[in-house]
Amino acid sequence: AGSVMHGNAEETNIKRLGGLFKEMPSTSWTFLIATLAITGIVPLSGFFSKDAILHGLHQTHLAEGLTWAPHLAQRVGQLAAFCTAFYMSRLFILAFMGKRSPDAKIAHAHESGRAMTLPLWVLAILSVAALVYGLPLMTSPSGQGEPVFLNFLRPVFATGMSIAGRLDTVVQEDTGGLMMAYFFAWLIALAGGGLAAILYFKFFPSQVGKAAPAPLAAIRSFAVNKFYVDELYEAVVIKPMKFVSFFLYKVLDALFIDTVLVRGTAWVTQRVGSALRYVQNGNVQAYAALMALALVGALAYALMKVL
Repeated sequence: AGSVMHGNAEETNIKRLGGLFKEMPSTSWTFLIATLAITGIVPLSGFFSKDAILHGLHQTHLAEGLTWAPHLAQRVGQLAAFCTAFYMSRLFILAFMGKRSPDAKIAHAHESGRAMTLPLWVLAILSVAALVYGLPLMTSPSGQGEPVFLNFLRPVFATGMSIAGRLDTVVQEDTGGLMMAYFFAWLIALAGGGLAAILYFKFFPSQVGKAAPAPLAAIRSFAVNKFYVDELYEAVVIKPMKFVSFFLYKVLDALFIDTVLVRGTAWVTQRVGSALRYVQNGNVQAYAALMALALVGALAYALMKVL
């Protein structure tokens, strides 16, 4: 993506690109390899980091009452894999296939230099070569073939799996059946990519200039507005936090603490001091008169108590 932006005057809107496969060959080929890998096409590494894990969920059983959880997680993961295949294929079609968009910032893109394309090729090659970690080249404790990375991580999870086995909370069946996992991975990737190809090669180009059906217009509006995640976040998080912050600042801090406690204490002290200063005027005769009055008052109080 960074290479695409660099070669297209920092353009980030994929609808203003198009036709990059001819103008940016290294970026295009590496992007294609990465797209195939992330969609789970066998035997690229993306399958072993996603679809093989989902297959493992299918073969994992939890304690009674939670037997549905791994299967639900597998279905959610497969739906996410389908969406990944769809949006990555859509991205590749819009950015790299077809003709150059008339709204592009520049008429022709340019390929990035070696400082950018060389790391892209390294990553693309590794996304293919890393599949070796998912191949059953090792031997499991039961004597069957085991993927390299699973064998590498077995000591990490050995204690947890041992405890789960003794408590009978998790049962992991044999990790066979990868051919069926291969098939479903291909099926999901082809379904997502095929849907994107049909929509963006055939359907949408044929609908240019026509009013979109109401359901599609609603879906498009929902997607263009980023599924209203920002609005939801604004309503659920930002506005409540702003209200709490306003209350703490204006009511608790500014009004109660600063005005009532701090300034209020100072105000009371100032007013009491202002009243008392008239009593403390430095006149000795006045002090003597006050003392005499206090003495008379004390005597009167004593006499009242005695009588």
